[in-house]
Amino acid sequence: MLGDFRTEDERDAAPRSHRRKDSGKSLIAMTLVVALFAVIGVGGWWAYNNVIKDYFIAEDFSGDGNGNQVVITIEEGWLVADIADHLEAEGVVASARAFLNASEDDGNSGQSIQPGVYAMEEEMSAASALAFLIDEANLTLDHVVVPEGKRSFEIYEILSEYTGVPVADFEAAAQDPAALGVEPIWFEGFSDRQVKSVEGFLFPSAYEFDETMTAVEMLTEMVSRFNATIDEIGFLDKLAAIQDPDPDYDPGAMENQTFYPPTNGEFKIQPWMALQIASIVQSESGIATDDPKIAQVMYNKLYINPYSHEQTNCNCFESEAIWNYGRLLNGDDAITSGEDIDWGSVMRDPDNPWSPSAPQHAGYLPSAISNPGAAALESAVSPEPNDYLFFVTAFDDGSALFAETYDEHQTNIDTAEENGIQ
Repeated sequence: MLGDFRTEDERDAAPRSHRRKDSGKSLIAMTLVVALFAVIGVGGWWAYNNVIKDYFIAEDFSGDGNGNQVVITIEEGWLVADIADHLEAEGVVASARAFLNASEDDGNSGQSIQPGVYAMEEEMSAASALAFLIDEANLTLDHVVVPEGKRSFEIYEILSEYTGVPVADFEAAAQDPAALGVEPIWFEGFSDRQVKSVEGFLFPSAYEFDETMTAVEMLTEMVSRFNATIDEIGFLDKLAAIQDPDPDYDPGAMENQTFYPPTNGEFKIQPWMALQIASIVQSESGIATDDPKIAQVMYNKLYINPYSHEQTNCNCFESEAIWNYGRLLNGDDAITSGEDIDWGSVMRDPDNPWSPSAPQHAGYLPSAISNPGAAALESAVSPEPNDYLFFVTAFDDGSALFAETYDEHQTNIDTAEENGIQ
């Protein structure tokens, strides 16, 4: 189009009428060019806002979070950009840019976020994180944070330090879990090994407790939060869907095997069993995406015939977190895998009911070993099918490597050591 324009000399030599006609054509042509660039500009802006900004620049999660709670503190004077950076650093949003985009798209609503404390979750979409923060009902002005995976006796210390209520008061209140709101269904189907404990029912979260509250009131509120979370997950409804990983094997019928429950051809997971699995997952998992895999590993350890795979010696959990729970409960020091000790005596200690490899301790535990969050609870009733019997945390982000055989497991341990994890 531009190559058809006449030169100035040609325009001067042309009759006046032709010149007027040429001038009209040029004006039309220039108008079309301007319009073309305007279309390109508008189209480019639309593409930036609807394609490039969303898909190529701003990494984002989907959904309302993965169940792992994160307590976020918004400081006085922070700009939206400061909030966005903090949310990304804490793993709440995938990128600060996604949060800024969400705020801009919502009329810069991020500017209305009030300073204070918010109990959020990891891996929230930028839009859901923004909606959560601008809702002042989610603002906690005075709080005590109970992190996921804490043991009951550790929680008593946290609450006592914050409120001034003596630890002994919490210990006394915990003696009657039912009085705190733990439903009877959680104690059904016990063998003589299980004990009625509040362990596992003190839901981790941020709470507005103070010195005017009693230990019973505080623990009751924590149990209430646990009950509400169980309902939200549909925990009890999902139990029946868990599949027996080895339906032809009845460990209760094996000679010299102490195992609960003897299956007698019927596979059923009781609520307290799944709670124990959730507590182990919470203690052992380093990243929420591994939780369902680890849950299945734990079921595999209990329900797959060890004489067929020949990788383990019993139907037992074999978890460092488990035997250390028993030691800490008894006032002893924890023993970690990096210590040079007689591991056989530790893992098979007959005096520690949480030493899972002791023959008389095979199967489930006396109680849960920690207080799991929503993601770990969900994993216990929604395990990810696999044939793994071992796992080890092997990467900086907390993710694990899984193995079906002990030799593969040793290779994975080598990888973890190379990564500086072990």
